[in-house]
Amino acid sequence: MLRVLSPLLLIAATASPAHATAAGTAQNFLDRANRLLGKGPLALFDRDYKQLRGEAVKAGDQIRLEREAAERARRPILYCSPKPRAELGNMEFIRGLEAISPAERARISLKDAMLRVLQRKYPCRR
Repeated sequence: MLRVLSPLLLIAATASPAHATAAGTAQNFLDRANRLLGKGPLALFDRDYKQLRGEAVKAGDQIRLEREAAERARRPILYCSPKPRAELGNMEFIRGLEAISPAERARISLKDAMLRVLQRKYPCRR
């Protein structure tokens, strides 16, 4: 009986749950990060750990490259880190994501959310 139920439960769980979040959104990232945080040190052995870390690094790299391009073109930059590479700790980033409203997190990309967190930490004095 369990063998029959397992595939059905898997299909039911993946077939558009009512409160699922779209992949690539800040909310999806936060949900997955919180799931890993709940695992404690065992999170390092979870398959999703490397993928989640890679998504964050990719978003950060895109933001950094856009900032560097804006500086070269003498366009306004969107955050003002005193160092060439902005620093943002893991928990600092998670807390920054949590500060964005759930409705907003559900519709913005991880990159846009990370930029908002960086803008809060490194505001530009104009």
